[in-house]
Amino acid sequence: SVKDMLHSGALTKAASGKVVRKPKSTGTDGLAGKIVCSGGMPLIFVGTEVAPWSKTGGLGDVLGGLPPALAARGHRVMTIAPRYDQYKDGWDTCVVIQIRVGDQIETVRYFHCYKR
Repeated sequence: SVKDMLHSGALTKAASGKVVRKPKSTGTDGLAGKIVCSGGMPLIFVGTEVAPWSKTGGLGDVLGGLPPALAARGHRVMTIAPRYDQYKDGWDTCVVIQIRVGDQIETVRYFHCYKR
């Protein structure tokens, strides 16, 4: 779960895939001078809005489009954002934690929406 991953520090550990920089070349593979990651990387995006659920500007568009595009390229992607409303495709994970924000305790619930 997200809670377990955050508490264990698993998200800060290096990915199991190997990251290499391709040398500059005149080859036809289109990879000259680019970083290539084999095996994908675990990526987490955190923001205040994610299209199509909550969007007031460009951030919602980026977090609605970039993570699925990276997932399609083989990366394991998670997006974390506040749940402002009840969305039909989000389900409750039954994970509830309390965190200190300043001098107050806030209750946080985790919901999940799996997309391909």
